[in-house]
Amino acid sequence: MLSRRNMLIALPAALGFRVVSGSLRAAMTAGGRRVAVVFPPALEPCTEAVEGLRQRLSGSDIALDLLDVTKATYGGDAALEMSLKPAAIVAVGSDAVHAVEAQAAAVKTISTMTLEADRGGATPTAGRVTAAVYLDIPMRTLSAELRKLFPDKTRVGVIRNPRRGGELTKPARGQASDPDPLLIAECATAEELLPVFLAFRKKVDFVVCLPDGSLYNSATARPLIMASLENRLPIVGFSPAFLRAGAAVAIYPDYRGVGQQTADLVRRCLEPGDCSSWETPRKLNVAVNAKVMRMLGIDFNARANPDLVVLR
Repeated sequence: MLSRRNMLIALPAALGFRVVSGSLRAAMTAGGRRVAVVFPPALEPCTEAVEGLRQRLSGSDIALDLLDVTKATYGGDAALEMSLKPAAIVAVGSDAVHAVEAQAAAVKTISTMTLEADRGGATPTAGRVTAAVYLDIPMRTLSAELRKLFPDKTRVGVIRNPRRGGELTKPARGQASDPDPLLIAECATAEELLPVFLAFRKKVDFVVCLPDGSLYNSATARPLIMASLENRLPIVGFSPAFLRAGAAVAIYPDYRGVGQQTADLVRRCLEPGDCSSWETPRKLNVAVNAKVMRMLGIDFNARANPDLVVLR
């Protein structure tokens, strides 16, 4: 049986990628259009996105060169790739984005699998057009998904970190066009998380937790889940891991779909003109933790939502 390490080594070949490495440099060709894909293969969501990218570009004249950003030889591999003048670079994940931005090469760069708040220096620079597919899900979209699943539970609270930028998930405060305005609570530190969460008691039906590594970690997850169960205050998480940990609901991007969406952006960026674009996921996964739902006394109609993922 392959070890996890060997599986990761074998994965690029299994997916049909060309790997930039010393042993394969002679295999590089000048034909077609070549796009460098920089990503961390040990992160499964990023691997899913890269597979979606590959699937969407399969059969085209666009060839993908895979660069492992976590590899000790990444610097040399990246220099080799830049010497071959790729038509574009796709940076998958924040570490890949930072590594690509550190390079001086004037190449069109498309970032994906990052949050808008982590955008940092991902702005157009001389000779480079930057575009992105973010993981952020607009709050209106999150609210709409919750209403479809729980039409009788319309009071939604949101925990938001004011220290993090990003307009894509910034809740709109009491807009007249929204029949059920969101109740927003700001939380700047992990120490504030539990009191802020508990302040929602008897005020909302669900509390939405937006992606934020500074608030949600191994130290804060258990107390937050226990508080949710003890106070019958359901959490809407942002990942499958959050759902398994005890969130009642999770709404998160379809990572393979993000890769396919990124491939469409790559195609546009390989055409003449400015391809600057800041996109959010087109395809989402909505999941519920059936055990937690029972503990909280919440019913859901899986038959009315055929795409719903149910964690038993």
